[in-house]
Amino acid sequence: MQNLSTKEVNYIKDLLSWELLTIKKCFQYTNQEANPMRKQIYSNEVSVHKQNYLDLLNYTNQIINRQGGQMQ
Repeated sequence: MQNLSTKEVNYIKDLLSWELLTIKKCFQYTNQEANPMRKQIYSNEVSVHKQNYLDLLNYTNQIINRQGGQMQ
């Protein structure tokens, strides 16, 4: 596997930031929602975006480990 470029690393950082922001917003909506069905939808979205975040983070960590702890 090739090393990641700085541009690719920055893109992954952006994706992680977007996922984290989405998690926070959905969590906030979950806590504010009175309708049980909508509350469940927001709660499910928190789980989906949390998994996306963790998958991206794990992928990034695998790449870093393969490259000997250095990003290019």
